[in-house]
Amino acid sequence: MSIDIKLSAAHDLAFAGKDVLLADGAERIGQQIKVTLLTFMGEWFLDVTHGVPYFEAVLVKAPDRAKIEAVIRAAVIAVPGVRRVTRMDLQIDRQGRSLQIALDADTAEGLVKVQAIKPI
Repeated sequence: MSIDIKLSAAHDLAFAGKDVLLADGAERIGQQIKVTLLTFMGEWFLDVTHGVPYFEAVLVKAPDRAKIEAVIRAAVIAVPGVRRVTRMDLQIDRQGRSLQIALDADTAEGLVKVQAIKPI
């Protein structure tokens, strides 16, 4: 069994009074997928391989949608407990400079639905 510190909707630590809350099961996997999607590869100094290579695959001249989907799928599958991505929907907003990702992942804890909006 693996646990993680629970994050609030604003991505801050979640508290119940003075106690820090923990996430486990499908909630933990979903949270770890979302954290991975919101992290640029190389951004976290303790593990520069964590995250999505947005600079290399997304923020390039004439980005290839199939390559973007493959890169995101690979990053999600690398999250412990994820078996496969069963559905992925990408909404690229060039004017607003954001990438909205909605996906379903088959995990060891069941189906997990994740939505993330990444400013790019």
